[in-house]
Amino acid sequence: MLKLSNLFGDHAVLQRNRTIVVWGWCDPFAMVKGQLGAVSAASRAGGDGRFTLRFPALPAGGPHKLVVEVKETGETVVSSDLLIGEVWVASGQSNMEFCAGGLTSRIESIRKECSPSIPLRMFTVERNAQIAPPLDAGGAWQVHLPEEVDSWSAVGLFFGRKLHRELNVPVGVVVSSWGGTIAEAWTSREMLMENPDFAADVARYELEVGRPDFWERLSPEELAIPFRENLSINHRLEPLLPPLSERGVQEGWFAPDFDDSDWEVVQLPRSWQEIGIRFNGIIWFRREVEIPPDWAGRDLCLSIGAVDKHDVTWFDGVEAGRTGEGLETVHWNQPRNYRIPGERVHAGRCVIAVRNYSFLYDGGLIGPAEQMHLAPADGTGSALSLSGAWRYAVESNIGCMCDRISIMGTGNPNSYGMLFDNMIRPLIPMAMRGVIWYQGESNQQAPQRYRRLMEDLIADWRFRWGQGRFPFLQVILAGFRTPGSYQQEAEWPRIREAQALAAVSSGNLTASAIDLGDATDIHPHRKQEVGERLALAALEQAYSRPVVGSGPVFREMAIEGSAIRLYFDHCGAGLTAHGRELAGFYIADRFRKFHPASAVICENTVLVSSPEVPLPVAVRYAWADNPEEANLYNSAGLPASSFRTDVWEV
Repeated sequence: MLKLSNLFGDHAVLQRNRTIVVWGWCDPFAMVKGQLGAVSAASRAGGDGRFTLRFPALPAGGPHKLVVEVKETGETVVSSDLLIGEVWVASGQSNMEFCAGGLTSRIESIRKECSPSIPLRMFTVERNAQIAPPLDAGGAWQVHLPEEVDSWSAVGLFFGRKLHRELNVPVGVVVSSWGGTIAEAWTSREMLMENPDFAADVARYELEVGRPDFWERLSPEELAIPFRENLSINHRLEPLLPPLSERGVQEGWFAPDFDDSDWEVVQLPRSWQEIGIRFNGIIWFRREVEIPPDWAGRDLCLSIGAVDKHDVTWFDGVEAGRTGEGLETVHWNQPRNYRIPGERVHAGRCVIAVRNYSFLYDGGLIGPAEQMHLAPADGTGSALSLSGAWRYAVESNIGCMCDRISIMGTGNPNSYGMLFDNMIRPLIPMAMRGVIWYQGESNQQAPQRYRRLMEDLIADWRFRWGQGRFPFLQVILAGFRTPGSYQQEAEWPRIREAQALAAVSSGNLTASAIDLGDATDIHPHRKQEVGERLALAALEQAYSRPVVGSGPVFREMAIEGSAIRLYFDHCGAGLTAHGRELAGFYIADRFRKFHPASAVICENTVLVSSPEVPLPVAVRYAWADNPEEANLYNSAGLPASSFRTDVWEV
């Protein structure tokens, strides 16, 4: 009957210099005694059988043995090879979850550096998404061995290695992460109810998952394997989907001579949600282009950017290509590139039509704008941009499928508070030093909410752990998608801005990965730099080491005639331009139009100006999903992230 939490099993790392809290379960009201190295503790279990032992703080060292005994029965459990050192929680979505084994070009060298003599250990919390959450965190501690490290979080591994090198004490990393998850899932229900952006939705969700028919329509397979999100979604969704409409095809909405003059006009790229569409179904988009005479008879590449869910695309009345079928969701952020044979290409007016089907969540032609173009397939000549004005019409409105299938609930990690209850609450009140966090990609469609959400999440975890204002170190999102200069409506710079502002307001440092991205892979492989930058932030914030732990952070601006001077914190010994002249800055006139700007470093400030803007009012930097020009760093070689001096809507 006696059982310790898995967090205190063999090879565990326990936090030094803090009261060590150990818990487990036994018979109700039994007397429990514990011995950890040279210190002891005692407690009595509650009516539910849970007991908590609080051992006095210990210095770094070990190995120790933990012995826990029930006085009345003599039942004993023993955990061996425990170390006392530094413990960090690593959480977030897929870039935190990304395993070292996925770094295929480096895995052999990573394994060669593994040794049990390096006191680095990792506990990976098993995935769980149940309405009735577990009492204990699933998982076990692993030792720093070549045969173990492939499954470790790569960021957590490199973070732990650098901390151990710098501190020369054992390091334990508790990884609790899940790919594709939103911050709302990692925030407690109680905190979400304090946030006006989410309170009403949380209340509706709780009523829905309490309905008998919610549980009756779940298959036994879903209930037995609660963490398989796609299985859960498909089982609930498939019976509710109506037959697909074919009206648009039957009426020739793809034909060049079809009259679309009564269709609405929309600026693309844009999601359905941004247009104001709150349902799922089928929407058509059409756009006319003028084919240059010298393109006639040449193969073309038709690129419409990423499409949320499925598409069928026509070029001048003939199908050019299609992507997605059934209930696939894997294509939602993949660019569409279709080859048009030369025999179908003629000079003059041409119509491009896209039939966009979304059966869940959002939909739309989501770009980015730089990936929306028509150009000769051989790469010669300039491209015709396809971003901008398109006409659209609704072929089929099947309602909001998220509401109809109660997408949230058992089996879906993106339910409100689900991962806090299942994968964070079981860790509390484990003694630890702080949190490293890599998440944000899944909240990109509502960046305006993200700052408050992260401020709430940080405050929530700090309150519940009861260990004061511990460090909560975020990774500022890496560059992704086609490199570009300035993107007015880009989402990722707004997420980066929200991350940075939440860090400042909560008294935390960040680790910017803006220069470590991959245009074609949302999971860039430069995880060592990410982990080591997080370690630098930890060394400064948590351990007061004389290091520069953050890239430059914008503080304030001052207008000086026809220029704007920007002031920064975390400059180290000074600001630098990495590799070339300082770039990536844009300056706005009084009409809020941004122009490319020149920028000059003056000690720890940057002076920004443009001859086109005699009366400047604002500056933006690295304002793109994957900014190709941004090169502002500090003396420690750490980059500045996206920021702006204005607070305008876009």
